[in-house]
Amino acid sequence: MALQESEHQTGATNFVERHGFQLPAVYSDFAEEYTAATTAVGVHDATYMGRLKATGEDSLDLLNRMSTNKVDHLDAGEGAVTVLTTDRGRIVDVLGVVNQGDHVILLTSPGRQQAVTDWLDKYTIMEDLVIEDVSSDTAMLALVGPNTVKLLGLASTELSQDSLTVQTVQVGGTEALAVEQPLGTLSRYWLIVAQAAAAGLWQHLTGDGAVPLGANAMDAVRITFGVPEYGPELGEPYNPLEAGLIGSVDFAKGCYIGQEVIARLDSYKKVQKYLVSLSFDADADISSGDELLLDGQAVGMVTSVAPEPSGGALRGLGYVKAANTSPGVRLDVAGSEKSSVEIVALAQPYGPPKD
Repeated sequence: MALQESEHQTGATNFVERHGFQLPAVYSDFAEEYTAATTAVGVHDATYMGRLKATGEDSLDLLNRMSTNKVDHLDAGEGAVTVLTTDRGRIVDVLGVVNQGDHVILLTSPGRQQAVTDWLDKYTIMEDLVIEDVSSDTAMLALVGPNTVKLLGLASTELSQDSLTVQTVQVGGTEALAVEQPLGTLSRYWLIVAQAAAAGLWQHLTGDGAVPLGANAMDAVRITFGVPEYGPELGEPYNPLEAGLIGSVDFAKGCYIGQEVIARLDSYKKVQKYLVSLSFDADADISSGDELLLDGQAVGMVTSVAPEPSGGALRGLGYVKAANTSPGVRLDVAGSEKSSVEIVALAQPYGPPKD
């Protein structure tokens, strides 16, 4: 299958394949892009993300009965992060669910639109629900950083990490659907527009000070802020509790597919491993898939490594046995006498457990 090119490649110096798209790896300078995203504001072409439109009176009710978080109470303009799981409690996908009144927007992981649609169709019997993939009809930009609200001219919010909001905004004469979804603790807005309007929106945002963010900077930000991605950290090998998604699990809402397994893992403290944020020396020779050792015994695996160091250290994510996940624990890297890793924190991208 031919790669789709990002529409926004002006100034890019090299490219990388991500999710079937050819994306700029770096626009100008990695350090400048990373700094913009974490201290000011940057913009990234996230059109590779999946966007589904769910219509029908039973949309939220069915999603509530099929996923980990409570979503049937959402009013128009409100949203939440929830997880579709198998009957064994394994991750099908992590969804952003936003109620837009006459329909529901589902934000999926890249390339997971059909899998999510098939999973929902499998359990739709008499319910009034129609799923439409609108990914190819729209473009989506990610506006990331502390100054996102100021750039969009919106009021500041204190949104919990597992919550989403949606509103229609005018940005430089372009109408966009602005979905607020924090990137860990970092402010982020998804801006969804018609394909034909994307270039003008990009030009306006960069003209107003948003720094173009290549794939390398976005990977580094995601990893540094402890946000897992489908493939390396999310998927059917893992359950939501292992992946740090407990902030998007409502243990009081009742039954859903996989609920019994997940509740039992939590109640009896049977989670075997956890996703953790890792820190390496800046010159460490580390790759995804490297085995992590404690006293010569395998206790985990690296799943993601930032493309370049920031703040004097190289950051990563990995799964480590539950007994060895305390912050400050140092682990060795198999096959490397010089490389070691320190556990920084448990990754909890959508917040701590609910009360």
